[in-house]
Amino acid sequence: MLERTAGCLESGSLRRLLPASKKAMKSRRTLHSSFWTHGASDLEISPLWTALVQLAAPAEQDAGRDMQQQRPAAMGNTGMLLDFLYPAGTLNFLRQYSALGVDRAGGRLARTGLEKLGHRQYTSFAQDTIADSQDMSTESEITKDEAGAESGSMALLYEKLGLTKNYDFEEAWRQYSLLDVGEQHIPLRKQLMRYLSTSERLIDAERTIQLFEALDRDQRTPASYRHTIRAYLKMRNLADAMTLYARALDEVESPAGSEELLAYLIKNSSWGRAFSVWDEFNKFRAQTPKLSYNIFEVLDKDPTIGSQAIELAGYVNRKLENQSSDSTSELPPELLNFASRIVRRALLSAQAFNSARFTSLLTILQDWKLVSPALYEQLTFMLLRLNETKLAVKCYRRVRHSKEFRFTRPTLHSLLKVCCDYHSVLGMQQILDDFFRIYSRPTRAAYQMCMSEFAAQGDAETVHALFDQLLERDEQQRLTSVSEITPVLHVHAKRGEVGKVVTYFDQIQDVYGLQPNVLCWNILINAYGKVHDVDRAYDCFEQLISDGKVRPDDYTFGTMMGICTTRGDIDRVVGLYMFAQEQKVEISAAMLDCLVLSHVQAGDLQKAESICEDALKMDIKGIRTRMWNYLLTGHALNRDLVDVNRLLRRMTEAGVAYDTYTYSALMQSLVMVKQPDRAFAIMTDVMPPAGVQATDFHYAVVMGGYLANGEVDKVFKLQRRMERRNVRSSAATKLLTLKATIAEDERLLEDGTSQEKLNRGLEMFQEIVTSIDPQDVAKPARKGVGRMPIDIAYSTIFNRYMIFVLGQYAEFSTAGSIYEAYRSSLPASRTGEVPLDMLRTIMDTKLGEGDHETVRMCWEASLAQAKRIATPIKAKSGHLPEDHLIRNERKAIAPARQLDLARHLGTYLQSLHTQRKTDEMIATVDGLLSDGFALDNHNWNSYLEFLAIRHKYQLAFRLCEDNLMDHWTGWARIRWTLPERNRLPTDLRAKRKDPLHLRPKYLTILHLARGYLELQSMAAESVHSEALLAELERTCPRVVNAITTMQRVDDVLERSVLRGY
Repeated sequence: MLERTAGCLESGSLRRLLPASKKAMKSRRTLHSSFWTHGASDLEISPLWTALVQLAAPAEQDAGRDMQQQRPAAMGNTGMLLDFLYPAGTLNFLRQYSALGVDRAGGRLARTGLEKLGHRQYTSFAQDTIADSQDMSTESEITKDEAGAESGSMALLYEKLGLTKNYDFEEAWRQYSLLDVGEQHIPLRKQLMRYLSTSERLIDAERTIQLFEALDRDQRTPASYRHTIRAYLKMRNLADAMTLYARALDEVESPAGSEELLAYLIKNSSWGRAFSVWDEFNKFRAQTPKLSYNIFEVLDKDPTIGSQAIELAGYVNRKLENQSSDSTSELPPELLNFASRIVRRALLSAQAFNSARFTSLLTILQDWKLVSPALYEQLTFMLLRLNETKLAVKCYRRVRHSKEFRFTRPTLHSLLKVCCDYHSVLGMQQILDDFFRIYSRPTRAAYQMCMSEFAAQGDAETVHALFDQLLERDEQQRLTSVSEITPVLHVHAKRGEVGKVVTYFDQIQDVYGLQPNVLCWNILINAYGKVHDVDRAYDCFEQLISDGKVRPDDYTFGTMMGICTTRGDIDRVVGLYMFAQEQKVEISAAMLDCLVLSHVQAGDLQKAESICEDALKMDIKGIRTRMWNYLLTGHALNRDLVDVNRLLRRMTEAGVAYDTYTYSALMQSLVMVKQPDRAFAIMTDVMPPAGVQATDFHYAVVMGGYLANGEVDKVFKLQRRMERRNVRSSAATKLLTLKATIAEDERLLEDGTSQEKLNRGLEMFQEIVTSIDPQDVAKPARKGVGRMPIDIAYSTIFNRYMIFVLGQYAEFSTAGSIYEAYRSSLPASRTGEVPLDMLRTIMDTKLGEGDHETVRMCWEASLAQAKRIATPIKAKSGHLPEDHLIRNERKAIAPARQLDLARHLGTYLQSLHTQRKTDEMIATVDGLLSDGFALDNHNWNSYLEFLAIRHKYQLAFRLCEDNLMDHWTGWARIRWTLPERNRLPTDLRAKRKDPLHLRPKYLTILHLARGYLELQSMAAESVHSEALLAELERTCPRVVNAITTMQRVDDVLERSVLRGY
């Protein structure tokens, strides 16, 4: 194609274009049909060369013109434009060249026959500039009537020309050219101008101009002027565009095209002309008060408006500098107004937003002292819509340095919400200060937002201070809404201060004359749940069910389900969920969270995952992330990295967003497989790019991993890192630091006395205990607390650990003093009950001291308490609301609570074994199993060892065969000798960490082996021993096989147990 085109441009090639006769050229239709199959139709004649030929042969001009009138199709072509063959501006130069006879007055090129000048009809597919399929029209509505007329005509245009797309410009022109003259009526021509105006091709701009010139003066509308001005500007013909704009002001009395001119001039940094257009527009608008026209319409849609505004500001600033240095030069006052308008529009342009440019633009307006409160309000709302919250706060702090600036109340409210969402205490304080400075006091909404945030942080002192200020707004200290006191209830509920919650709950009606709403009831129920007072929580729930004034909502059911989940009563959790459905309560994500967590605690991870999958298909209230986090944590605690990774991929596929606890679950899985360094890398390298900030909980997870690996120095490094990054230490991180301190002193002072080793630890312990902040209790994620009631949890974990350490060093007197101090610090409602974890520590300490009687008393107290809290929830009298939905066959002990006494039992069995109370030991185990509790792997092995030592061979063998041998994998030494490497699978090795994965330990089989050898030695002399040996070989073949295949290695354990055999 290019070769054929170049041939027309060769020297002397004009002869090819000269007609062979003076007759009119034949129509395309008269050519032979085979002509169109050889590509010859792609070669079309340039109008420029045609015009030159016609100048050389004037005799043919009339004939050519007649033919054009007969065949309007000659106006167009079906090819593509070869714009790159002409230098930029060539066509404009030809149009403006006076020798070619351009008629400026009429705007036509008729005299010289160049009426189609510039319609180059070379064709090539080398440069296809068809616009994107999106509608690029930037046309403004001149008037409502005209816009309505155009819309109707556009439908006519699409129908008349058979168009289906809004960017098929070539087809539109071809179809229009094929129409007869009578069909090319004025409305259709105007709409074709509008259609072509969205094209970026120069040929379409030329066609738009041609259509405009075909209109008579009285047929031209403001829209047609604008389309034509846009076309001139696309062709870089500013002179004709300015001339046409002046004619629009004069002929149609409209600033049509001013928006196109302004955007073009600003984009080309022609500041003086841009200002002139804007100034002329303002003068015209002053003379036409009813004019509604946006001169900035095109500029507002320009993505580069920000950089253009900065350049304009630089131009104005240089003018200002020149004015200050040269008194003779004066800056037009309207120029600064013009520039400030452009800068403001650039600031408010969301589609052209850039954080760096935004700051520069705001600085420009600040320097010009043109930032108004109304403008700043608009900027703030725009930044929040764009989720540029940090930039919004940064700009606020920058502007507030000027103490005279008056922020609007909506601005302060929106920024206050941002600070609350980011838990920024400093930000909240600054905004409250501005409320006091500007408006003498904060609004009620501001007080409520701040109180709610401080309540969520557990800061009761600040909540009460703000609440008192809120009351002082009214002389009679009245509340306008019950929601103004709910933060007070909330903060005490989070801290486990249920007595204070009840007090303020009663004041709602007694003091303030208001009725508690469902939120107040939910907070009260939650407060009872925090301290494990299930009975009172159900009392409130039943009152809500029976009270017709306030009905329970999804949060009520979610809270009750959470209480039952903490109790481990999975049947009650399912029953409440079904009851919520029965009551037509909207299902929330929080309710499903409880279902998932209940199954995770019961060890049924498959059922938990199925609930998560079902939730993806449900229309529920809230986000689904937490339930997946529970599932991740369940697999993490099982050391199942494969499933953790699989679930993370599934979350991504399902569109479930990660949150801070998703990353902590991943970190926990790595810590469980002794990879704390990788967990630390997640916190430092993965979370920051994801926009997730590390909290004290993440630090506690990694510190626990390092401590378990014995890497004490890294624990201290993390603690110092927290201090540098202003991450507040929690009770969990303090406890881990205390453990690390004692471990380090034990290593450094290996030969020292126990007092020397514990001196620093005791000092640190006293400092921590005396400075325990209830605000730490309020945090949603608490590591190391377990299921303890929140009001005594942190006091218990510190005292329990210190008592345990003192017991290990036989410092029983000091341990006793700490225990008594702990008992005296318990709330009045707890004085008669010691938590299970503390009872276990006391049992260990007393066992070391040899006080078996106290061990027995602690065991009995533990057993009674465990039975009370591990049995399914039941009504004291009558029935609970959801009882009819719960199955009758329920386990005596909740599955999640079956191991509550495992560690207590280990200590008690050791005590009974030391006292040689074998029958009592057997009765204890049998009673525990009949109650519904379970023994973990350590319990079973210890129990069997004690039975074997006390010569209870038959019972020991039978229990081992029935309970432990199913998961026995054989001797590792035998596997090592096999020809093939037969290591245990990774998942099986991980399962061995599960306390309910029962299997015999090496020491247990050694004790059973000793008994088997004793029976063998006595069988020759005792018929009873012979019969017992035969029975064991018959009823316990797997145990006997393990004994007989055991290889003797003469290690320490073997020598100590099998001495003499």
